[in-house]
Amino acid sequence: MSNGFKKLFEDRDLEDINIVFVNSEYIQDLNMEYRDIDAPTDVLSFNISKNSGEIYICPEYIYESFQGDEFEEEILRLIIHGTLHILGYDHRESLNCSPNEDMFLKQEELLLKYKKICSS
Repeated sequence: MSNGFKKLFEDRDLEDINIVFVNSEYIQDLNMEYRDIDAPTDVLSFNISKNSGEIYICPEYIYESFQGDEFEEEILRLIIHGTLHILGYDHRESLNCSPNEDMFLKQEELLLKYKKICSS
């Protein structure tokens, strides 16, 4: 995964991304502490410095909706999603369809690009 991931973001000044897989209770605690939401979620990301950070993913939460190949694809999607947050993308901008770039469209574009990189 890492070689494809590096190629995916080679045009960005991405430094270091740590991916941490956690259980529902742990991500719920993080969600409460940092977002004041007392519920588990699929992914949270935190900047450590300008272009580095940590992505917390909860496989338990994801598995409720996705199994098999879909599960693996959703994990990749969430890694890309978290990385976009670390690079400065925001949901609010996506919801307002900012002139910059829609985060969710960018996420899906990068997922397709990742699949092409890995299949070649």
